[in-house]
Amino acid sequence: MTPRDIKQLRTQMGLSQQVFATLLGLSFVSINKWENDASSPTGLSAVLLELLKNSVRRHGPEHVLTQLRPLGGVPLNVVRALTTLERS
Repeated sequence: MTPRDIKQLRTQMGLSQQVFATLLGLSFVSINKWENDASSPTGLSAVLLELLKNSVRRHGPEHVLTQLRPLGGVPLNVVRALTTLERS
């Protein structure tokens, strides 16, 4: 995902960088660097962002947020929830 894609996804969800990071179980610094093109997501983070983008496109940001908030920002749980959303 490009820096613009990440920022667009975050703003579409109506979240600050800090809240977005906390929701996904990532660091604010990572989100900030990705959006400012200082680094790029890799590994689990890249997968998580792609799943999130697909889920938001398919179900809308409000529904996705409703599913993710109770998970406490545990990245593996977030991936599981997004995978379930993608299948539904």
